[in-house]
Amino acid sequence: MSTAEKTRTRIRASAQALVAEHGAGNLTLDSVAQHAGVSKGGLLYHYANKQALLEAMLEDLLSTRKALFLSSTAKQGRSAQLTALINTEFALTLTERATANAILAGGAENPDLLDPAREYFSMLFDYLVKEASDPALGTTVVLAVQGMQLLDTLGLYQFEPAEKDRLQQRLLALVS
Repeated sequence: MSTAEKTRTRIRASAQALVAEHGAGNLTLDSVAQHAGVSKGGLLYHYANKQALLEAMLEDLLSTRKALFLSSTAKQGRSAQLTALINTEFALTLTERATANAILAGGAENPDLLDPAREYFSMLFDYLVKEASDPALGTTVVLAVQGMQLLDTLGLYQFEPAEKDRLQQRLLALVS
């Protein structure tokens, strides 16, 4: 990994930590630069503005999920994709949830910010329609997991850990 990529990674990690600690509304480029140990000019060299930083943070969130989803079919079969999707979504950290919240807030001001998420979900639903052995089941699982995450991200309903465990086990049983 190049020095520039290490710096970009440190900047994104700092932004994620600040969002998790102080909330999406309090994220500033000045605070990210200070937390990351770079000058504001150095931050702007890597990310021209707050939107560019949020876009990179969204790419981080989606890249792991997309890679896991795409690789699981090739390695283990189609039901493995839904299993991987369920397990990955239920394993979101507080930092990842806070990052998602920041990105949703940014998307309210600039809907283009959510384009990578639109692409991810298009890929996911295209797969379910064209490749899944039971497209309706796959769609139901994705909607259940994403609906739960959205409620949690927006703070509309917080599932207790035991309740989340039961839901995860039920969804896994549905796809096996």
